[in-house]
Amino acid sequence: MKFRNIAFTRLATMVAAAALGFAAIGIAQAAEVWRAYTYNAVATVTAVKGLNAMFEDIKDKTGGQLSVRLNLGGTLPIAATNITQAVADDVVQLGDDAFFVGSVPAGGVVRLPMLLRTRADFEKAWDVEAPYLRAAYEKKNIVLLGRYIFPENVMWSKKKLTSLADINGQKIRVISPEQAEFIKLLGGIPVTLGTSEVAAGIDRGVIDGALTASSGYGYVWRDLLKYSYRLNVSFIDSLILVNKDAWDKLPPASRTQVQTIVNEHTARITAAMAAEDEDLTRKLAAGGMVVTEPTAAELADAEKRITPYWKEWGEKRPAVQEALQKARAAVGR
Repeated sequence: MKFRNIAFTRLATMVAAAALGFAAIGIAQAAEVWRAYTYNAVATVTAVKGLNAMFEDIKDKTGGQLSVRLNLGGTLPIAATNITQAVADDVVQLGDDAFFVGSVPAGGVVRLPMLLRTRADFEKAWDVEAPYLRAAYEKKNIVLLGRYIFPENVMWSKKKLTSLADINGQKIRVISPEQAEFIKLLGGIPVTLGTSEVAAGIDRGVIDGALTASSGYGYVWRDLLKYSYRLNVSFIDSLILVNKDAWDKLPPASRTQVQTIVNEHTARITAAMAAEDEDLTRKLAAGGMVVTEPTAAELADAEKRITPYWKEWGEKRPAVQEALQKARAAVGR
């Protein structure tokens, strides 16, 4: 009898161990590893450091059930303008995309040059635009999880750029059709380049300068540029996009957790870049960068030239006309 009890105990222990083993295998199989891609090409910029912190938080708080591995701009054969498509095709499961307007026109509402004068106006307009943006991404099998916002996107050049008139004839890198239109109206030549291509483009003379924020790449490219003309063309939002099939594989609780983490970290990235932008601009000036604020007359002139384009832009895009009208009403423009 004692022998039978010992045998039974051993059998129960073996079954329990096997069950634990199968459970462990199940957990391992349930874990997801996503590949992420960003247009950002430098690991030390605030946006990338913020993304890495966000992904570490996701792995930690999901108990390793979701890991996200970030690839910097230029390390995968994905053009900056094709990140949305790469996410839709599941080439990467998560994308950090600031070059999306060509693929999702609704995103251009908040990118219209000089339409939104302050961050507060940008936030109001973005809240109006968001449902249209999410609906457009849903059609592409993509979930829009959130966004972070760069501070003022101003003009930088290796050539003299201390007035509106100096833009004439200069080749300026832009990241959207809307920015391109503005540069053309001022007599410049817009060139679209991914972030990883800009430094080489300046060095080789492909471009003379670029639109970016000090806490974006103005500080990173400081050795290649000599002038910063502080005309805020627009604020730039960078979207966190996820392939819907990959998203749906996550348990509901994990999706809720990840969404909360994304909300927290994108807000931190936005706040960190806003806080450091002015300080970096001062450092650039102290280091020899010629930093010029536009005059009131120049601001009025630039706005006068671009204002008709706002209406034309909406008329050429009937699907987003309603969003534009609501956004303009929200900010009194």
